[in-house]
This record gives sequence, structure tokens and C-alpha cells, in this order.
Amino acid sequence: MINANQIPKLTLALIFFTMLPVTMIVPVFKDIIKDRLGGDNLMVSLFMSYAMLGSFLFSPVAGFLSDKFKNRKYFISVFAVLDGISFFLLAQADNLYLLQAIRFVEGVCHIFVIGLLLSLIADRENDFSNVHFYRKGILMGLAGMFLSLGVGIGSPMGILGRKNPLLPFYVAGSIMIAIGLVSFFLLHDYEHIYHERITFKKWADAFQKNKFILIPYLYNFIDRFTVGFFVTSFNLHLREDLKFNPGEVGLYLSLVLIPMSLFSYPFARLAKKTGPFLLMMIGSLLYGISLGLAGGTTDKYALFALLFLCGAGAGVMFVPSMMLASQMSPKGMNASVMAGFTGVGSIGFMLGPIVSTLLERQFNLSFSPAYSFSLLAICFGGLEVLVVFLTFPFSKKLKELIQ
Repeated sequence: MINANQIPKLTLALIFFTMLPVTMIVPVFKDIIKDRLGGDNLMVSLFMSYAMLGSFLFSPVAGFLSDKFKNRKYFISVFAVLDGISFFLLAQADNLYLLQAIRFVEGVCHIFVIGLLLSLIADRENDFSNVHFYRKGILMGLAGMFLSLGVGIGSPMGILGRKNPLLPFYVAGSIMIAIGLVSFFLLHDYEHIYHERITFKKWADAFQKNKFILIPYLYNFIDRFTVGFFVTSFNLHLREDLKFNPGEVGLYLSLVLIPMSLFSYPFARLAKKTGPFLLMMIGSLLYGISLGLAGGTTDKYALFALLFLCGAGAGVMFVPSMMLASQMSPKGMNASVMAGFTGVGSIGFMLGPIVSTLLERQFNLSFSPAYSFSLLAICFGGLEVLVVFLTFPFSKKLKELIQ
């Protein structure tokens, strides 16, 4: 049995608090970008995508630098403070171009913090001298749960912006600066720092050995792609079409994000019995159908139920898709395969907001505005359903590959 004192509670707590600012500011995107600075829906989408672009480009840089200098703690501390300052600067930006530039920098700073906090967890779990956790997945599972929970709970905190839309930015900035200070004084690196060098060649070799790796990649891409739609176009739909206030928007978005976190662990356990692919298909169907219906309802109670089902579906399929990618990885190439899995998800999250905005703009020109958002939601939900039908014929082959 594992002693609770052996679990790195501080690192897990910092992972949770680091993710709160990510969605805390989402419900006030409209107030800041459209109402205050005169932007449009595309600018709202770019605001999310620029942060993801910064994270995507600088994630390997964070890992390289911390490995080179054999230190996580000081990088986490410095970049947490810089991230906090970025949130304060976002609240002060007086034009859209400056806002988007700061947002890119904020994404860079944030990936240093969360990426290296997760690396600390990996260091602990990949330390062969630690018999309690070595390669058991316990700590990474806990880290994933706290990460997702932070994202989910951050969303309803958008109610802080109901009277002052700048307040969530100030609170987010304060949280990150506090994380930097706590990390500097209390966080400790582990003596054993484990990092497998990840290169494109290794990933290409893994792909050549098992091209079916693309299936969990595809599921993850579409899942993150639709989440990008949720935090931008769906967010604006709630604010502008359904006239929700920031607190209501945060609550309804959390109906997707929190179940996705809470359901991850039990369905990861279930996947060991049923196999991950079955749960991936069931979760994607539930998610896609619920999403398609949610875009066309104006009843708050029906919307509440449908968004909860979306979150449940996402929770059912997300961890099993990670498990399938890992199980299909050729021996010795797991790090490269999982880095590719994460990278594909980041690209999906980056593209989802932009594509949804451009597609909605085209629908508004081609159809009645009263139906354009409903069609948009059907398109995004339909992608989740389509991927199930496209991959179902390979279910038998996948089962053979992971046995």
C-alpha cells in the first residue's frame, strides 16, 4: 500500500492551480476583445489560438532547457511570475495587436510552468529506485486528474467578471505569481531526472512499425478540435445569442470540463477490462450526438443536460485514447509516440477556434443566422460520429495489436 506522505502533494496542487487561469478568463473573452477593443469573432478565436501556438512551439524548448541545466524548480518559478505579469498586461492592453502579442507570450510562459510541473511528476514516476511508483502510472494519472479538474473548476470562476471583466485577469495573474513564489521557496527537484530524447525520426520509425497509431491520434485531434470550438464559438453563442452572463457561461462550460476530469479515472480502469477502443467509440458517439443537439436548443435545462452528456462522453473516451496510443507504441518508442499524441491534440485545439469562426461566418452568409450556429454544432458533433464510423472496421485489428 502507498503511504499518502509519499505522494508529491505540492506538485499536484500546483498543477491544479496552474490550470485555473486557463479557463477562468474564457467567459469574458467577449467583454475584453469585442466590447472593449472592438474585435470580432475571429479575433476571439485567435486569442485562444495564439496561446496554444506559443505553448506548442515552446514546449520542447522548456523540456530541453530544464534537462540541460538539470533543474525544473527555477524555470517553473521564473516563468510562473512572468505568466502572472502577462495576465496583468493583458488587462491593460489598449489595442488588439498588442493584446494578441502578449497572449502569445502568456502561452509560452504557461507551457514552461505546466510542462515542467508534469516533468517533475514524470521524474518521480520514472525513478527506478522508487518502488512505489516506478512505471506504474499512478502519479501521472493523478496529475492528469488534477490538471483536468483545474480546467473544469476554473471555468465557473468566470463569474468574477460579471461586474468587472478585467477581474478574472487580475485574479489569474495573482494566482500565477503566487505559484512562482511558492515554487521558489517550497518546491524541490528530484535527484533523478529522466528524459528520453524525442526526435521526429523516432516518431517516424514508430509510425512505420505501426501505422494504426494514427487512429488514437485522430480521435485526440478531433476531441481537442471540438474543445477549441467550445471555448470560442460556443462561448460566444451563450453570451450573445442566449444572453448568458459570464457566471452562467462559466457554469455551463464546466459541465463539459469537470465530468471529463472526474470520469477519466474510472473509465481508465474499465478500459483495462473492455479494451480502450470500445470506450473510445462509445464516448465519441455520446459526445458528438450531444454536441450536435446542444447547438440547436435554447432551453436552459435541456442545454444543461446535453452539455453534461458531452462532458461524460469526453471523459469516457479521452484516457482510453491515450492508453491505446501507448499500448500500440513499438518497444522503446513510447515517449515519442505520446509526444506526438499530445502534439496532435495541441494542433487540434489551436485550429478549432479559427475553423469554427470562419465556418460560422460562411454559414451566416449562406443560411439564415437563426440556423447557422445549429448547423455549426452539427458539423463539429458530426466529426465525432464520423470518426467512429471510419475507424469501426479496424476494431478487430486493433484488438489483435494490443493483446
